[in-house]
Amino acid sequence: MNIVVEEKPNCQVTLRVEVPASRVSTARKSVAKEFQQHAKVPGYRPGRAPESVINSRFAKDIQSQVTDKLLRDTINEAIKEKNLRVITVSKVEEVKIAPDDTLSYTATVVTTPAFTLPDYSKIEIELAKNAVTEADVDKAMDNLREPHASYEPIEDRGLAMGDFAVVTYEGSIDGRPLNEVIADAPAFLVGRQNSWIRMDADSFLKGFSEALLGAKADEEVEFDLTVADDFPAEPLRGKTLHYKVKVHALNQRTLPEWNDELAGRIVEGKTPAELRELVKKNLEDMAEREFEGRKRALAVQTLLSKVECELPAHLVEREMNGILQDIVRENQGRGISDEEITKHQDEIVGAAQQNAQERVRSRFLLLRIAEQEKLQVTEQDLIGRIAEMSARYEIPAKKLIKDLQKHDGIEPLKEQVLAGKALDFISLNVSVREPQKA
Repeated sequence: MNIVVEEKPNCQVTLRVEVPASRVSTARKSVAKEFQQHAKVPGYRPGRAPESVINSRFAKDIQSQVTDKLLRDTINEAIKEKNLRVITVSKVEEVKIAPDDTLSYTATVVTTPAFTLPDYSKIEIELAKNAVTEADVDKAMDNLREPHASYEPIEDRGLAMGDFAVVTYEGSIDGRPLNEVIADAPAFLVGRQNSWIRMDADSFLKGFSEALLGAKADEEVEFDLTVADDFPAEPLRGKTLHYKVKVHALNQRTLPEWNDELAGRIVEGKTPAELRELVKKNLEDMAEREFEGRKRALAVQTLLSKVECELPAHLVEREMNGILQDIVRENQGRGISDEEITKHQDEIVGAAQQNAQERVRSRFLLLRIAEQEKLQVTEQDLIGRIAEMSARYEIPAKKLIKDLQKHDGIEPLKEQVLAGKALDFISLNVSVREPQKA
């Protein structure tokens, strides 16, 4: 079999294959014999029709089956012979059988990127670990008390920072309701009735709480606020909003004192001291997981800085589409309109493409390391990952497996698990040093 290899951009390789006539002839005889055994030909008992009659009567069908069989077999043989790491066969064209029975065709395949694997036996990174302070523990303990807080009316003074105001308010621009001027303005800025607002510089809109300082129950307050230039909803940036606010009530929150009863209501059987230790341990575990995640990400980035290669365009595009869908969902969840998203389409697509390229490169890097270290995905590994996905997405495991099989998702899932094993492996070789203080 004659094979000519031509490398093309984007990890594509063209194979020009010529199958000798002897092999085509052998394949044709084999297929014709199968037809002879099973074909129904008038005037002949099954399996008794002469070969010449079979070849004449079923010539087109025999030729089609011969071609299909030889294409399947010889493409795989050509890939193996040329030691190609093929992801997919994208197209087969120019298929023809010459008068002398020689079969020729051109196949285009997509291969994994070609690159030199960097040394991953020792990876040095600079990374600081976030220490858990007593202030962090205090804040977490206060968060646990919040659902059990009591609220007392304030009658002898005006609003102060830290209070909770019950207000009805409406926003406008140049005397017109905000939602008439900007149709897709976030609902919380347009106005609400009997809304509880914590008096805090970072709550609601910057400057809103400050404008209410000193106000008492049943008072009305009017003021203007200029929206910051970095506000998520771009149409509102730099706009001056006018607010009319009616203060209905003032409340002061009181957190309950720590005692055995309160601690036991939060975690049965725990005292305040034991609960504090548990909270501290959880915060430290979270900090350790966060540190480990950053360490691994930096390790991969360090290796990727030494890898230059082309990437399969279709894989980058598929990854990019997934990232774009996530970006759109996230922005819509933040109240940003589709029109606003479209305005920044080029910027969003550019960032998504760069992110997609990094993800795809990382995946190939980790898979090459897994291959080098002869890492394997066991049946138990796969069952464990499917169980995790089943719990996360609340889908029965059997249904999830069927869906994965239906959409050819088992092999990609194995690759994910294998890449994860490679990441576990290289993380053992990471040396971390503290950043130098300025």
